[in-house]
Amino acid sequence: MQNPETGDYPLRGTRAQIMLEEALKGAQDAGRSQRQVAHKLGYKSSVVLSHMAAGRVAIPIDRAEDIASELGMDRHAFLLAVLEQRLPKVDLKSLFNISYSSDRTVGRLESIAGCSLDDLPAEARGILEEVVAARNPRRRWLAPAELATIELIRHLRPDSATSGLSEDDRIAVEKALRS
Repeated sequence: MQNPETGDYPLRGTRAQIMLEEALKGAQDAGRSQRQVAHKLGYKSSVVLSHMAAGRVAIPIDRAEDIASELGMDRHAFLLAVLEQRLPKVDLKSLFNISYSSDRTVGRLESIAGCSLDDLPAEARGILEEVVAARNPRRRWLAPAELATIELIRHLRPDSATSGLSEDDRIAVEKALRS
């Protein structure tokens, strides 16, 4: 019987589905078609990949590492996600003492990163931790459009990143922007 909430896509929203969908988008952004990826994996048609990426069919456990390698994903992370997809009632993390999150957001971040968040450089992990810890991230983090302004300030006042602007500089900036 079909689940009315998921319809023909019972595996939509699983970490494996999200990881595969994001990796295929990344491959397409890099100029590789889904058909090319399917061919490299030995599939006669790209429809099977499309169904897996949409959550319509389960990703085969025995192909998980091949798929991950072809799409540049962390093989172990993707295999774990596929196992979670296939065995949703088994707490694999506890069973194998894995401290790997199956949360949808973490899955998306790891898919974007192309690796486990633990495998990111220390600086990148530190920034992610700061973003998560920030009570008001919009106040703390810059929008891309603001970067040029801040880079100019840092260039003209190199110590501003650690000391901030002097009161005179703040007044001068405010006066310049108000005129």
